[in-house]
Amino acid sequence: MKKSVLGRSAKLLGMASRLATSELGHNIRRSIKSKVEDIAPDLLATRLRQAQVLTENLSQLKGAAMKAGQLLSIDSSDILPEQVTEVLSQLQNSAEPIDFSMIDNLLKTELPTESYWSLQDLDTQAYAAASIGQVHRAHFKGQDIVLKVQYPGVADAIDSDLKILKKVAQAMVAVGGRKIPLDETFEELSVILHQEADYHREMENMIRFYQLLSGSDKYVVPEPIPELCSKHILAMSYVEGQDLKGWIATGPSTENKVRVGKMVLDLYCREFFDWGIVQTDPNYGNFMIQKDPLRLVLLDFGATITYDNEFRASYVRLLKEFASYDRRRMLEAALAFGLLDERESDETQSLFVEFLKSAVEPFLPHLQPFRFHDPGYSAKAHKIGRDFTSSLKYSPPPRQLLFLHRKLGGIFNMLRKMQVELDLTPYWQKMVGEEFLKSTGDRLTGE
Repeated sequence: MKKSVLGRSAKLLGMASRLATSELGHNIRRSIKSKVEDIAPDLLATRLRQAQVLTENLSQLKGAAMKAGQLLSIDSSDILPEQVTEVLSQLQNSAEPIDFSMIDNLLKTELPTESYWSLQDLDTQAYAAASIGQVHRAHFKGQDIVLKVQYPGVADAIDSDLKILKKVAQAMVAVGGRKIPLDETFEELSVILHQEADYHREMENMIRFYQLLSGSDKYVVPEPIPELCSKHILAMSYVEGQDLKGWIATGPSTENKVRVGKMVLDLYCREFFDWGIVQTDPNYGNFMIQKDPLRLVLLDFGATITYDNEFRASYVRLLKEFASYDRRRMLEAALAFGLLDERESDETQSLFVEFLKSAVEPFLPHLQPFRFHDPGYSAKAHKIGRDFTSSLKYSPPPRQLLFLHRKLGGIFNMLRKMQVELDLTPYWQKMVGEEFLKSTGDRLTGE
């Protein structure tokens, strides 16, 4: 195992070296060019080469390295050139399955002997493959099931992978003259990746969601099979459905797209505001659609995070301050919550206020129903986001909100791709309403 980890580290360090060489070459070329219009195409070409290096290397390594690259492809859509994000997005679907003999050995090692030999029609071809594990279909005691089996060594390599990737990320940040600390960001990433690699924990999350949504006519959660589960194996009932991305590509009716859009938003509100437990991974591969009746299938619960009442009440108060559109109140709330470093310039603070206003804009009464595919809003929001992000010098992504806002951003992009129009008034009322604050035992004063 130590040899395997060292081999992964060598590959990651080699990738870092190629990225640094590419950046150095760009800086040299930039120093001898005088026209801005000459520099811009060269910068884009450099970023494309770096994205290709990341994609090629991380797709081979799988595990934490690949997962971090997937996060980058999702979370950087507003700050990286579209061409670069497109290259990185290949990571979301580029995992290659490993040889079945390795999967079979793990099944024999971790499952009780009787349970292993009770598996029938175990398909040696992977039904699906992802960054941390792959899926195989089988039959068990007359039931059609799937087995999600983790790649050997993935959990053991998480810390070493992230340690090197953090150095790469910190170097890339420093190139722009920034002093943004990434310690807490990578600490949070480490926590989540270790959680995702613990299939026993994911089984418990799946059981909880299965119970919470039992009897629902809108959502389907596969039924976990505990006797076939271990820390590296997750067994569940097989559920029919079409992957969400594929369903969107078929051009469903406006009515059905609106229904699915509401399902996605309703589920998020129930997760955060009612249950305090949120599945924070917005990857399209984690959702399927059943057509008759129309239902949303939920597949992955590894990145599930629990938020206590105190945090949720604080977050609602934060949203109320943002909704005031008052610069002073917005900045004071952001600084208190740790969203912005007080050392940031006045220009950055002003851009931050504009960034917050653009985030709240979809909920404004006069814009209902909101058009998620409005190109005017998207272009404006992207520009504000890029301007704000590029001006940051000291503020890292807020640790507590890193994955929650990743889920929200993923939902927004999902609704934008579906090109739906939705009245967001009831969702905003839920997000900033007094009813929620009272339900958590919180009592506001002066509101």
